[in-house]
Amino acid sequence: MQDDELRNIAKQFMESFIQSRPRANMMQDRRMANRKPAEIMVLYCISRHVQDDSEGMMVSEISGKLGVTSPTVTQHINSLESQGFVERHADPADRRIVRVRLTEQGHKYIQRINEARLQMFVGLVEHLGKEESVRFIETMKKASEYMLKQQETYMRNMMADGDEGP
Repeated sequence: MQDDELRNIAKQFMESFIQSRPRANMMQDRRMANRKPAEIMVLYCISRHVQDDSEGMMVSEISGKLGVTSPTVTQHINSLESQGFVERHADPADRRIVRVRLTEQGHKYIQRINEARLQMFVGLVEHLGKEESVRFIETMKKASEYMLKQQETYMRNMMADGDEGP
């Protein structure tokens, strides 16, 4: 393949990827989910990392996992608590520590979003067909592995060069 042809395909690939991203986040659209996307991310974070028998997560843990500041998470927690999706309680081992857990309403809300997303992808499988869907999944896995390796290499090189970024 010639260099120009390779670059043209790469540009088309990049445009296709960029166009697919907003649609992938469709279920986080405020009109669809009736919540701010950042609030939904906080709910997902808590649902993924807190087991039913767990004490919950500290705000600092949530902020670390989401890569945002604790005050930002606190604002979302305040909103979600007022809507009945999360509850705060003192850590039994250290009363100074506040933990956050999903309420039953929060669990049900996440389940509804997950089911809606699953149905959207069931429709995609029906649209593409099983064989094309499996090929697409395999290709996406390969692409993700490649991009992760490239990102790691890029970050290593930046650190080695002492570059602090833009």
